[in-house]
Amino acid sequence: MIAIVRGKIFTSAPGMVAVDTGAGIILQLVVPVSAYPQLRENQDVILHTILKIKDEDVVLYGFPQSREKALFEKLISVSGIGPKIAMSCISAMAADEWIAAIAGADVAGISSIPGIGKKTAQRLILELTGKLEFQNEIPDANTQLRSDLISGLANLGYPLKGARETVNRILKENPPTAGFEVLFKIIMKKMKS
Repeated sequence: MIAIVRGKIFTSAPGMVAVDTGAGIILQLVVPVSAYPQLRENQDVILHTILKIKDEDVVLYGFPQSREKALFEKLISVSGIGPKIAMSCISAMAADEWIAAIAGADVAGISSIPGIGKKTAQRLILELTGKLEFQNEIPDANTQLRSDLISGLANLGYPLKGARETVNRILKENPPTAGFEVLFKIIMKKMKS
């Protein structure tokens, strides 16, 4: 088993990265599309990995954070969710967003992910409720604020994808120190315009 790959990024593309381990070996890994902006050529990297072998295919999946790896393992444990759909899920929503979506039984938000229908979303919620190991970890304040803002919009009926994009844009433009109430008002104005 390969637990971690450490080295320098040789090439990168959305969903794929090749890492030069320095031992004359370059490994190709499938990574979340959402990780692409962080993974640039000639950059040192540490990726938490899972090796999957099916029939004649050998695929190495890499994750910048151990939380993403843990989420991937939980997702593929659900009947009907293979590595490809699990990677799509992780690319679409961060681990904290998954925790909020599962805890809030957000069928609409989860089913908005390509490859996930309403029944699969319901099965994910049913099977993952209380089983995400990292649920009890305390996220940093910015991560918690982001998650709270997205959850607030989702609870008001806004689509998860649009809520996530708007929150990300607002947090880039405004300091998180402004607080939930101020940021939520700004976001609501943006969502209505």
